[in-house]
Amino acid sequence: MIYEMRTVTYKPGAMSEVLSVNQKTHEIFSPKYGETLGLWTAEIGALNRLWRLCAYDDYGDYRQKRAALAKDARWQNEHLSKVSHHILQHEARMLTPVMPVQAPEAAGNIYEYRYYRTAPGQVSRYASEMERAASVRKKHVCDVGMWITEAGLPDEFSHMVAHPSMEARTAQRAALMADAEWAEIQSEIAQLLVDARSEILVPLAWSKMR
Repeated sequence: MIYEMRTVTYKPGAMSEVLSVNQKTHEIFSPKYGETLGLWTAEIGALNRLWRLCAYDDYGDYRQKRAALAKDARWQNEHLSKVSHHILQHEARMLTPVMPVQAPEAAGNIYEYRYYRTAPGQVSRYASEMERAASVRKKHVCDVGMWITEAGLPDEFSHMVAHPSMEARTAQRAALMADAEWAEIQSEIAQLLVDARSEILVPLAWSKMR
């Protein structure tokens, strides 16, 4: 299984129209052209962006479905023709999972997507340490997924965390930071990083993950 995290940046003021079109046409895309696990907009971070996380069997499955999508008349006429003139930028990360994607049991969450750039050649080591730390983190936060970016940006590790609310995020992260076992792991792996960023994402009403 591989994943694509695709972000599309739109012109300021266009998001209302874009989301209306997306709600009407998302069933054309998923699951036929990739299983859409989540759709989000940013609450904190880069604005006027739509985030989509999709799952594919492998790269062959990805290429086949993306090629078929480009030829789909409904997608062209009902989606692209209505939103393409609003698009400023496309970005796509091809992700290899470090742990299986696990959607939270309850809906009504916010999601934090954290992505880190490691020193050259250190991303596999960082991912291994984060995988080892998953059982410690599970006591405090709900990790939805962890990935290594295979295409898009080199030496990048990312993970997504679900929180019931911003208040819960603050409390859960405080508890995690106070955990001695996590503090020990973090002190070992922090030296591997050269950059760290975070986006707070809100799921759309028609997102599978909510």
